[in-house]
Amino acid sequence: MSKVRTRYAPSPTGFFHIGGARTALFNYLFAKHNNGDFIVRIEDTDIKRNVVGGIESQFFNLKWLGIKPDESCENPKEFGPYIQSQKLQRYRDLAYKLLSEGKAYRCFCTQDELMQNRINAANKGMTPKYNRHCLFLSKDEIQKKIDDKIPYTIRLKISDNTTISWNDMFRGKIIVPTDCLTDPVILKSNGIAMYNFAVVVDDYDMKITHIIRGEEHISNTPYQIAIRDALGFNDDKVEYGHISLIIGKDGKKLSKRDQTLHQFIQNYRDLGFFPHAVTNFLALLGWSPKTNVEILSMEQLIKDFDVERVSKSPCFFDFDRMKWMSNQYISKMADMDYLSFIKKFINIDLSKFKNQVDEILLLYKKQISYAKEINDLIHNTFFTYNPQEICRKMISEQWQKVAQNFISLINQTKEIDLGNTKKIFSQMKKITKASGKDLFMPIRLLVTGVEHGPELLKIIPILGREEIQDRISKYISFLNKSK
Repeated sequence: MSKVRTRYAPSPTGFFHIGGARTALFNYLFAKHNNGDFIVRIEDTDIKRNVVGGIESQFFNLKWLGIKPDESCENPKEFGPYIQSQKLQRYRDLAYKLLSEGKAYRCFCTQDELMQNRINAANKGMTPKYNRHCLFLSKDEIQKKIDDKIPYTIRLKISDNTTISWNDMFRGKIIVPTDCLTDPVILKSNGIAMYNFAVVVDDYDMKITHIIRGEEHISNTPYQIAIRDALGFNDDKVEYGHISLIIGKDGKKLSKRDQTLHQFIQNYRDLGFFPHAVTNFLALLGWSPKTNVEILSMEQLIKDFDVERVSKSPCFFDFDRMKWMSNQYISKMADMDYLSFIKKFINIDLSKFKNQVDEILLLYKKQISYAKEINDLIHNTFFTYNPQEICRKMISEQWQKVAQNFISLINQTKEIDLGNTKKIFSQMKKITKASGKDLFMPIRLLVTGVEHGPELLKIIPILGREEIQDRISKYISFLNKSK
């Protein structure tokens, strides 16, 4: 068997999308599992739809995910160019070679004629495909149209009354009757190669052995096999595998044209998700490891990746699951690494806490799913205090009694440090006989104004006696007004 070579071939018509990232990852894992090479090339011939920054987005976010191409336009080797717009002459030469061999023909039909052709076929209940009008033009008719400078495309002639088949890596044998296919355009009138033609040439030139892509490409595969056969590119065996769709909560395919949060990798980078958590999550979209372990390093993913465990059923994009996975990684970081990671995403002014900033950030290490989330969490605990909400949530006389006793003890304590805070809680248990939620919830509400957050024993010393007394004063003032 020749060396495994896979590829990820995005078009810069949009930014790095979840579906593209999963495709890139599966190709990377398969190649590395088999000691092969992973190639990235850019399919940029759809010039009108290309977006500024589209190519940069692909490489920028691939690196962030830890997916490292062995070859690309950034690290080229002998199989380039790795950008289609740099290979236009190669495509044209091969298209005209097929034309000279009688395997392809010129099509002079206008867009209006082609549209009418499709309408006529649909009205007759037939598959709307090209009627081969130009296949039957005489040499003289063809020459006259050329002399008259009538624009033409080049179409491949698909063999009649046969089948095209392949053994899909994930779906088994797929057979397509050629009667269901049209004669595809391989070269447009402006001399730009069509997608299916350029892809075949690139895969051959780059010695790609395995093509792993989304199931929406199944319809392209018989055309690409037909083009490959016509070009005589059969000396190198290639295998096709089509992975399942990724669907959202609505059961519809995630689309790169949908601008919501879930679609683009850059969104997760900007929010401060742990990079490999996203990679780990993507690996489990349509593939399952042999064990129930879900937290897997890149090395483990490469070692365990088995095409037999790739599902052909649609997979659900569970955003909450991704958040959980990111939390698993962030919570296990070394403290210094965590602080270095998280500080890049802080947009709240913590200057008043001086030397306590690191201490505050570490309070949320076990809680956060992504770095930017920490800003709201800190704001809610250290910068927001709504006595009206506290009074509404102080639901029982027992909680109110706990709050009153806490106020008394705080006022009696000159210095609020960790040791004294522990003493206050110990006294509270003896005085109120409360424990668990009935002890901690009313104090948490009184001190922070929110029902959930980091450990109270650590929050209280950071806030300090003056801040806590100021908050208590606001609470008591509102309580007296509402009576």
